[in-house]
Amino acid sequence: MTRWLQEIFRATLLTFERAVAMKIRVPLLVGLCAAVQSHAAWSMPPRFLSCDMPMQIGSTGTVAQAGPRIFRIAPNSLEEWSVGDREFGPNLCDTFSCRSDAQKLEGSLTMASVAFNIGIDHATGRGYWRAKGASNLPRVEGACDLVADPSLSKE
Repeated sequence: MTRWLQEIFRATLLTFERAVAMKIRVPLLVGLCAAVQSHAAWSMPPRFLSCDMPMQIGSTGTVAQAGPRIFRIAPNSLEEWSVGDREFGPNLCDTFSCRSDAQKLEGSLTMASVAFNIGIDHATGRGYWRAKGASNLPRVEGACDLVADPSLSKE
């Protein structure tokens, strides 16, 4: 924990003890605790997920396995690795919904009939993907592996 966060926690505890002793309501304290928790989540480094997601292609509804898709996920950031371009694409959170809290980091890619959620559960440290809606996929959820940053690979 950084020194800055330690000082905030120490000051928060002292303020809380004084407020309890004086029987003062502490909505400001609750806000401060939420801000500290939010700062800790926002300072989290990006993680890299390899998700084995089946993809529907063509108008015939045939399902093909295109291989794992790699995502870089961080608070307010979800980017997919382009094997052909050998770089991450644009931040999907600029177009789609993303959330970050003490429980999880998650990006939701919502299309006309299906929504994909890709994220990391902080409690377990595991990545996941889920499809909701009319996907016609043989699987609608699965685990994602934590992997190394593909942009550092020399291949």
